[in-house]
This record gives sequence, structure tokens and C-alpha cells, in this order.
Amino acid sequence: MQIRDAIVSGRFAPGTRLIEARLTDQLNVSRHPVREALKRLSREGFVEVRPNRGAVVAEINPENILEVYALRSALGTIALRALAANPELLTGTVLRDMERLARNALRFAKESDQNASINNHLEFQEAIVKASHLEKTARYFEELTAEVVRFNNLLNMSYTDREKDAVERIDALAKALKQHEFDHAEQIWKQSFTLAAERFLARVTDSEREAAKRI
Repeated sequence: MQIRDAIVSGRFAPGTRLIEARLTDQLNVSRHPVREALKRLSREGFVEVRPNRGAVVAEINPENILEVYALRSALGTIALRALAANPELLTGTVLRDMERLARNALRFAKESDQNASINNHLEFQEAIVKASHLEKTARYFEELTAEVVRFNNLLNMSYTDREKDAVERIDALAKALKQHEFDHAEQIWKQSFTLAAERFLARVTDSEREAAKRI
């Protein structure tokens, strides 16, 4: 969906009006698919409908960040408990994929490749949730991943502890799952999302201060 991609990438900034006629011309489509896309994006939280302004790109605020991370943490916890109840879902293929992503995390951290680190971490999280075979849980989690990508793009996040994160949040979690230490895996998972939310909230505060200085 081109409109969604433009919002996630930051090309359509928060507060941007999404005018149907203009989008129709830009995308070379009729108004109906544009209208349906805006409705869906509104349900997903990417678009807000405001009085006298119509559809606009949703703002990023602390409440939104906390909600997204609380939901992702909860969905992942559901997936981990499904894996604990059905450890046979952690097949050799699944575990090898997680180990590959854990190795990549360490490599990207040492290479100081932040974008690769972020994308790899998100892929690692999705791999865990998908391994549960809970289709709705995986679908909702994937939808929220797009919000996290948007947060990163708009807030210009800078991660200085990438190597530590790779060891403590990815490699340790992959090892816990391989050893069927599900309580420990859940603990790492929850701590990871708590830390991530705190980092984003701190960045929002910094951004607000920077904006205030420019006034």
C-alpha cells in the first residue's frame, strides 16, 4: 500500500493532510481504493480523521509509543507461552533461523550498521511470534512492526548499545528458547520491550526540547 509506505517511511510527516483528490492523482487510481485505504489506515492508527481537516497522518506521542510497545510485548508473551505449551514448534529449522539472526545481530553491531541492526532485531522478534503458529497474534504483531519502523524513521533514533543489546536481548533469548527455558525467555522479552519504550520516550522528550529551542 503506497500511502502506508509513505507514512511509515516518514515521507508523509505527522499532521500532513491526506486529500483524496491529490492522492488519486499521485497514485493514478480512482477515489474508491484511496478512500478504502484511508479507512484501513485509520483503523491501524496511522491516520486520524479531524474536524474541518479530514484525514491527516497521525502524530507520534508518548501515549502512542507506550500502547504500541505494550501490545507488542503482550502479543509476544502470548506466542512464547504457546511455544512453552508446544515446544515441538521450535523445530531445528526455526532454531537455526533464530541463531542466524542472533549471529547477524552481533555482526551488525560490531560493524556499526544501525539500520541493519534494527531490521534484523525486528525480523528476530517476528520469527519468534510466527513460530507459535498463532495466525492472528502474528498478523497483529506484524502490523505493529510498521509502527515501530515509523517511530525509528521519524525520531532519528540512535542506538549506542547495539553490541550489548545483541548479546542480552537477542542472543540470550535465542539460547533460552533453544534450551526450552521459557520463563527466562519471557523475562528477556518483556525487559526488551520495556527498555525500547523507555528509549523512544526519552527521544520524544529530546525532540520536544529541540523544537522548543527553535521557537
